[in-house]
Amino acid sequence: MTDDTVPDETDDSDGNEPTGDAEPTDNNESIDTEPSDDSTDGVLGTIVPALRPVVAFVVRFVWIVGRLLVAGGRIAITYLTDRERRIGARRWLLLEGNRWAIVGGLVASVFVVALIGGLTDVVGIAKAGFVTSLFGGIISGLFSFVPIVVAVNQLTISELFGTPDRLRERIESVRAFRGTVEERLPDVAVSPTDPGAFLAVAARVLSREAESLREAGVESGDAGLRERVDEYVEGVIGQVEQLTARADEENLPLIDVLLPMMGDGYAENINAARRIQSESADALTARADTLLDDLREMYRGLSILRQYYKALYIQQELARLSRLIVYSGLSAFLVSAFLILIFADGAPPSGHGPGMVVFVSMALAVAFAPFAVLFSFILRIATIAKRTASPGAFTPRGETPDYRQEEW
Repeated sequence: MTDDTVPDETDDSDGNEPTGDAEPTDNNESIDTEPSDDSTDGVLGTIVPALRPVVAFVVRFVWIVGRLLVAGGRIAITYLTDRERRIGARRWLLLEGNRWAIVGGLVASVFVVALIGGLTDVVGIAKAGFVTSLFGGIISGLFSFVPIVVAVNQLTISELFGTPDRLRERIESVRAFRGTVEERLPDVAVSPTDPGAFLAVAARVLSREAESLREAGVESGDAGLRERVDEYVEGVIGQVEQLTARADEENLPLIDVLLPMMGDGYAENINAARRIQSESADALTARADTLLDDLREMYRGLSILRQYYKALYIQQELARLSRLIVYSGLSAFLVSAFLILIFADGAPPSGHGPGMVVFVSMALAVAFAPFAVLFSFILRIATIAKRTASPGAFTPRGETPDYRQEEW
C-alpha cells in the first residue's frame, strides 16, 4: 500500500508543474505588451509637437483668408447696392483700371485658392499623377492658345490698316479737321501733333464757340430760343470739361486721350443743333446760325478724330498684347515642364511638405498668367470698340455720355 501511494504523490507533483509553468508565461506576455504601449506613446509624443506649428499656421492662414473674404464681401455688397459706385467700378474694370493690376489680382487669386486647397488637402497637390496630368494639359493648351491669339491679333491689325485708299482718306479727314481747328483759333498757327495736346486745342474751340452761341442767343430776344440755346450750350460745356479733364498734358498715353471721348454721342449734338436751326429759324440771328453750323462741323471732326485715335490705340494694344502673350506663354511652358520633371519619379526629392505646396501653387499661378493677360487687355479693347462703333448719325445705347450716369 505504501508503495502504491508514493507514485501518486509524485504524479500529483508532476501534474502541478504545468500549472506553475503557466503562470510565468502569462507574466511574460504582460511584460511583452507593455513596451509596445510605451513605443506608441513615444511616437505620438514626437509627432504631436511637430504638427502643432503646422496646424497653427493653417488655422491662422484660414482665419486671415476668412477675414479677407468677409471684408471683400462687404465691399462688394456696398458697391453693388450703390449705383454710382457700381458704375464707377464697372468703368474701372472695363476702361480706366490698370491692366497689370487686374492681371496681378487674377494671378494672385489663383495662387491663394491653390495654396488653400493644397494645405487643406482639398486639391491633390501631393499626388504626382494629378500634378503631371494638370500641367501636361496646360502645356498642350498653350501650344494651341498662344499661336491662335497671336495670329488673330495680326489679322485684326492688318484689317485696321485697310487699303491705301482708305488710309489716305482717313489721313485727309484728320488733316482737314486740323485745318478747321487752326482757323478757329487765331493764336494757334500750327496745331500740335501730340494727340492729347491737339484734343485740348479742339476743346478750346468748342468752349469758345459755345460761349459765343450763348451770347448770340441772348441777343435774339426770344425767351424760348434763349432757353434752348442755354440748354444746348450747357451740354457742350459738359463735354468740354470731360475732354479737358485729362488732355491738358502732353505726351499722354493714347488710352488717356481716348478715354474722355468714350460715351459722348456727337451725333446727338449735331442733331440738336439742326433741330434748333429748323424749329427756331425765324428767331435765330445770322451769327447764331453760323455758330451752330460751326459747332456741327466741329462735332463731325471730333467723331472722325475719335475713330482715328481708336484705330491707332487698337493697333498698338493688339501688338503689345501679342508680345505679352508670347512672353507669358513661354514662362508658363517652362515652369510647367520643370514641374513635370520634378514629379516624373512619383515624388519630389524634398517630399510633399508645405514648401512644395507653395511651389506648385506658384507654378499654377504662372501657368495661368497668359489667360489673365488676354482677359484684362481684350476686355478694354472690346469695350472701346463697342463704345465707338457708330461714327455716323446714329447713337447706340452703349455710346451715351458717361456724365449722364447711364448703365452700359
